[in-house]
Amino acid sequence: MPDPFANVDAASPEIVEMIAAALETRAADPAMLPVIDAYLDTISVPEGGMIIDIGSGTGGVTRRIADRFPGATVIGVEPSTALTETARKLVGDRTNLSFHVGDGAALDLADASADISILHTVLSHVIDPALLIAEALRILRPGGTLVICDADFSKAALGLAPGDPLGACAEAFVAGSVTDAWLTGKLKPLAARAGLVVEHFGTAIRVVTEGMGNLAWVRMSVARLVEDGVIGQPLAEALEAEYLRRAEAGTLYGFLPFVTLIARKPAA
Repeated sequence: MPDPFANVDAASPEIVEMIAAALETRAADPAMLPVIDAYLDTISVPEGGMIIDIGSGTGGVTRRIADRFPGATVIGVEPSTALTETARKLVGDRTNLSFHVGDGAALDLADASADISILHTVLSHVIDPALLIAEALRILRPGGTLVICDADFSKAALGLAPGDPLGACAEAFVAGSVTDAWLTGKLKPLAARAGLVVEHFGTAIRVVTEGMGNLAWVRMSVARLVEDGVIGQPLAEALEAEYLRRAEAGTLYGFLPFVTLIARKPAA
């Protein structure tokens, strides 16, 4: 079955709700915030400049960007109508922030109109990342910055021992909810082929030992397995209960590396 993050509006209402909740939980997760803040600390935006967050989802990261750069215009572009509606409800009093439905491979923005383009956990969910990188580059002014941050899903883990059923949930999540689990290893060549000048390429580890940060891995994987007739609802409920038990007992361990690439569009 296709990656539901690639076409959220085609998913069932149950999965759409899970995706929205997962995006908001991850954006506010104390284990994720240092990954986001690390790349925001490196970018510079002129007063009145423009930042485009491509694939903004429910806007959790986009809101953080708007708060960090109140003098800039921040626009979130997201192909899902359902997620965009949620994002708009959560804007609050941020007058510098707006959200629009749009295709990351065909943005309704003029050439060289943005100072910063951001692709946060987007490219691992698309079939052809080069198309989105090219479009993010097109809208950048000469000398503008592209930020790509994505997870290395090939190394995602949730188990504590061989045969751990929560480890199997992590594997099932990656298999059913990620288009390219190995995307991060391809980022530097993709940027080079696009003509970008890579200024930073680094990794950070998101380790979840408490809270609901990885519950979506369990919920989405078991929902798919129940739908496919692989497991029954009682087992699905038991697996979620086991995640909650570990979170309460202090034995939870979720592991996911993130890679951040920061590149500049040549000035000429």
